Amino acid sequence: MKCVVIGAGNAGRPAARILNYAGHQVQITDQKKLDQFPEGVQNTLQKMEQEGVNLQLGWDDPTNIEDVDAVYISPNIPKDSKIRHYLVDNELKLLINQDIAKILENSINIDVIGVTGTLGKTSTTHIISEIFHNAGYKVWTCSSQSGNLLSEVIVDGIINGDHIKSDIAVLELPHGTIRLLSELKLKIGVITNIYSDHLSEFEGSLQKYAERKLMITNSTEMIIANKQCKDLLNSSLNTIFYCTGQDLCDVSGVLENGKIRIKYKVKSREGEFDTGFNLRGYYFENSIAAAAVALSYGLKVDSIKDGLSKFNGIPGHLEYIGNYSRREVHFDAAFVPEGIVSTLEEFPVKGDSKLVIIIDNPDSTNPRDKFQIGKILGQYAQVIIASGYNETTDVLDMESANQVLEGAKDSNSLKIAVEDVYKAGELSIKHSKPGDVILHIGPGAITNYQDLKYKMIKGIESGCNKYP
Repeated sequence: MKCVVIGAGNAGRPAARILNYAGHQVQITDQKKLDQFPEGVQNTLQKMEQEGVNLQLGWDDPTNIEDVDAVYISPNIPKDSKIRHYLVDNELKLLINQDIAKILENSINIDVIGVTGTLGKTSTTHIISEIFHNAGYKVWTCSSQSGNLLSEVIVDGIINGDHIKSDIAVLELPHGTIRLLSELKLKIGVITNIYSDHLSEFEGSLQKYAERKLMITNSTEMIIANKQCKDLLNSSLNTIFYCTGQDLCDVSGVLENGKIRIKYKVKSREGEFDTGFNLRGYYFENSIAAAAVALSYGLKVDSIKDGLSKFNGIPGHLEYIGNYSRREVHFDAAFVPEGIVSTLEEFPVKGDSKLVIIIDNPDSTNPRDKFQIGKILGQYAQVIIASGYNETTDVLDMESANQVLEGAKDSNSLKIAVEDVYKAGELSIKHSKPGDVILHIGPGAITNYQDLKYKMIKGIESGCNKYP
């Protein structure tokens, strides 16, 4: 079948690749020329061309379509656009996300565990993978650790044959990926939580955002959900709820003296166990979710204990960087208010010590409530250094940094706006003393991990020399 994909954006690229993988003759078009795309996207498009996709970039007239069997049009193409009217008028077959999802579903012949939610998707995905790996499974893991656009990461894995080499797949499913993979059948679907985020993509509606996340309930055999989501889920669904503390859940856990104790009642299994646990903060709750998945799948308790005790965290998530001039430096990706609070509570101020926050631009590709974020920071930090540089879009926006600091205006925190995290790193040393804690938060720890971490450390090292 001859297919044209209109739009080489985040939906169009994986759609074109999977259509090509399925044996169709594929052309992808976009008004932008190759050099107008970000470097990473240029690399992907060139890779697609090598795979056999015909690139028609810088195409001014998308209606110049001849001898085509079907067309996929990217969701971001306006509904009243010329090309959409052309497709209707000429009665061309229109491919939709469900068609792409069916190809993906037919390609993956192993059990799939999908993880969605607002916070904790990545760490939960990797804890689940660690448990199954320790149980002897060959695990295909797809998460934001492999790339910012999960649909491309998953398609890339299929093209590379990762699903063929593996016994089970554990896939992180952000809201955009869920839309493209709506027909993918899940053995287990995990919902970590649902909070306000990305609402600019959903007309400001939390309900619409939640509905997108809950799409996985339509194609999964079993749901594992945080108790926080209970009111959002249909009571008729086959759902296992997990929680921390002594609350009444199917799977619950407590953390004491470096051990995690989990109590469970899942299907015909009931009991409790404890095991060593090396981590802190949100890793605890996400480990309970992972244990609930493993118990529901039928893994032995010893395999679950082994996986939890061996898991040592993932980069950019409550990551310890080191000691610099007797300041402890940590690196985290929190940027949603609920996640920021969870992270900050792991660093209580003791005595005359200070908590110094470095925050990169919270917006990434979506505007966020920077005033609210600043207000939260002001309640915990003695020094707030806000960078205006958007690590995701490579755009300097000092207004964003100033909005964060404006939110903290009622606090006694020292508030500084800077152009980048290198300068923030320098000033974090200047405005701290031995015994203080320096903590980075912000989405750049996910979207630009290596570069951001490098710049911050170099800035801190420079500060150590400038302000001994």
